[in-house]
Amino acid sequence: MTATPTLDALHAQRQQLLDQISALGDLRPGSLTQSYRTCGKPTCHCAKTGPAGLLTYRVGGKTRTRVVPRMALEETRAQIAECHRLRELVAELIEVSEEVCRARAQAARREATDEGKEMPARRSSPPRPMPNSTACSARL
Repeated sequence: MTATPTLDALHAQRQQLLDQISALGDLRPGSLTQSYRTCGKPTCHCAKTGPAGLLTYRVGGKTRTRVVPRMALEETRAQIAECHRLRELVAELIEVSEEVCRARAQAARREATDEGKEMPARRSSPPRPMPNSTACSARL
């Protein structure tokens, strides 16, 4: 059986995650790819410079692609990595917050039973009436 962390330990863990989030640098969502794009003219600069960096991301459900200059490729990679790190930290923060909520509920239950009070029973809501079958078929 694993020991559950104390509420103070969970608060400290949550604060540590918040500190890590606040220390993140510039963020940029999306993914970076390289594409060899040439216009077809052998003397054009696009045929000589090598692959172009393409940043692909979603805005409002639509995919956008932007060309990233070669000198900004490493910076863009670092920004994308920071965005991925933010998502990981937020997922961890949510897990810790859920544990805090569970620990508080358990502490409240223990406190109530120690004082001789019983926790109120959970009331279930009355069952919902089934929709009229003719109404459903009319909507289809």
